Amino acid sequence: MRRWLQGILLIISVILISIAIYSLMGMFGDYRKEHDMHEHLKQIHEQEKPQPEPEGDGGEGDSSEDTAETEEMIVIDEGLLALHEENPDCIYWIRIPDTQIDYPVMYHPQEKDYYLKKDFYGEYAYAGSIYLSDYCDPEESDNLIMYGHHMNNGSMFADLDKYKNPDFGKTHDRIELQTLHGAEYYRVIAAFAVPVYTGNDFLFYGFTKAESRQEYDNFIKECRERSLYEMEKTAVYKQRLLTLSTCEYSHKNGRMVVVAVQENG
Repeated sequence: MRRWLQGILLIISVILISIAIYSLMGMFGDYRKEHDMHEHLKQIHEQEKPQPEPEGDGGEGDSSEDTAETEEMIVIDEGLLALHEENPDCIYWIRIPDTQIDYPVMYHPQEKDYYLKKDFYGEYAYAGSIYLSDYCDPEESDNLIMYGHHMNNGSMFADLDKYKNPDFGKTHDRIELQTLHGAEYYRVIAAFAVPVYTGNDFLFYGFTKAESRQEYDNFIKECRERSLYEMEKTAVYKQRLLTLSTCEYSHKNGRMVVVAVQENG
């Protein structure tokens, strides 16, 4: 009887170990697929930008319109444009220097959280994509809200968790956002962790358009009061904001949130 029981336990152990190995293999396979996809997209985005050549010899026959077109060609990021042509949902590329955050940003307002579990090409992907909230309007919103998973391998928006450390936050306060119209630069003004789905949330994820100066100022005040440390930079009414959010595990249904303000160059 004991030998029979030992045999059953051995079989169960083998099954459980097999399931664990299979799960790990699947997880590492997902990580590899995500890495390969990211490298492919980076290669497109970082492709060599062709230098525009003005038509004509620069003599009296060239018009001011030709000059304007040449300047416009210099501004547009050819790599982002190439990605946008592959998938029109790709409208930005976000990068935080000296972190793993260096990704295309997707936007599909027709369906909530469309890219939560989809890759650049719309195929299922555990890591999903970085994406702009469907509440946002890229042209009109005062606050661009972006989401990304907190992956165990440090990819996607996992590095946002490092903003809990003031030394990290103050030395990584610059965020680069490449748009189809040119580059934008943002400076971090607050970093905080908050729970959501509490019934009494701080609705950072609902603030996209300020109806008044007071509403804007109140939002900034709430962010800075919740910030884990004080940042030198703040925001002034009419300046566009960028809010990045990922899962955070010290709270139930927690979110790590980094808020930044647009600045010139």
